[in-house]
Amino acid sequence: MEEKKEKATWKELNPQQEAFLKNFLDPKSDSFGNYTQSGVKAGFSKDYSESISSQLPKWLDEALEDSVLVQKALDNLSEFLGDRENTSIRADMTKFTLKNLASGKFSERQEVTGKGGKDLIPETISKEEQIELLGLLGK
Repeated sequence: MEEKKEKATWKELNPQQEAFLKNFLDPKSDSFGNYTQSGVKAGFSKDYSESISSQLPKWLDEALEDSVLVQKALDNLSEFLGDRENTSIRADMTKFTLKNLASGKFSERQEVTGKGGKDLIPETISKEEQIELLGLLGK
């Protein structure tokens, strides 16, 4: 039975667990905040859905903890944007939390280049670079 597997973590949710969280955490959901209704709606058995809050499987515990941290970070961000006198530490922690726990919505773009801003893979490489590359590849 799929619902008994608890090896998945917040980062590796199965579709049923994702559906549960969407139903449970979305204020627009008709099962918002209701463990049993959210579980049944996601396809878990009624028995499992009724006991999920007392069992609090690891995937759910981590997901709920992360969602609370993301909400606090969003609150901090709103407060920081409205009040310029907040410390830079609060801003840094907010950025860190959003970037790592809600990376689907909040992320940073980083371009990677080679030495001196050159392409990572040069169009042509010297004989010495070819030998060095082959050595690194073990050939």
